[in-house]
Amino acid sequence: MNYPDTTKQGNHSSSRSAAAVVIDELRAAILHNRISGGERLRQDAIATQYGVSQMIVREAFKQLTAEGFLKAEPRRGVSVAILSAEEAWEVSQLRALMECQALRWAIPNMLRGDFVQCEQVLDELDASGSVDGKILLNARFHALLYAPAKRTRTLEIIDNLRMNFERYLRFTWEETHHLEQSQAEHRTILELCKMRDTERACDALRKHILATGDLLVDSLNDSQRA
Repeated sequence: MNYPDTTKQGNHSSSRSAAAVVIDELRAAILHNRISGGERLRQDAIATQYGVSQMIVREAFKQLTAEGFLKAEPRRGVSVAILSAEEAWEVSQLRALMECQALRWAIPNMLRGDFVQCEQVLDELDASGSVDGKILLNARFHALLYAPAKRTRTLEIIDNLRMNFERYLRFTWEETHHLEQSQAEHRTILELCKMRDTERACDALRKHILATGDLLVDSLNDSQRA
């Protein structure tokens, strides 16, 4: 789909909207592996594809580089970033720190409606027949857990870390039976939240995140040795 070149209107908000469209489209393409890791992106080709100016594409590249989806190198241009095993380990450690803190803030504010929504999402996750659907529902469950914390900046950071991690999660889930274990852990975490057992809930969440991280690190190490 092509989008109009809104930069010609001289409207800053329109220009930003066009950049946001390109950012969202490229991010989704990377997340769903429609653009492979290491693939180089040409600014002029992207501008033509989306019907926008190269200035807007530069803005999109800058944002996606900051988010960790793209890598910019002098004289080599921009390419889709490839997560190394070392980076995956670091991201999983950061996720554990940030998400456990968010849960710690969230538990005192949780209401019955929050628990009901979480349970509904877990039931949908059990019933989902596609890996992509399961990944979206997994993200939804975690977002619902942390939302009562009402810490906007923290939740934005968590979301960015999750998206970078999510690029590789589908391969981990397709190659292992970890999803079943992950679901059992989700339900344990939710039950501990209902009990307002903050320490045990945070400990269960930390182990849950790090276990997934360990699987991803092992998978990336195997692929790097191959």
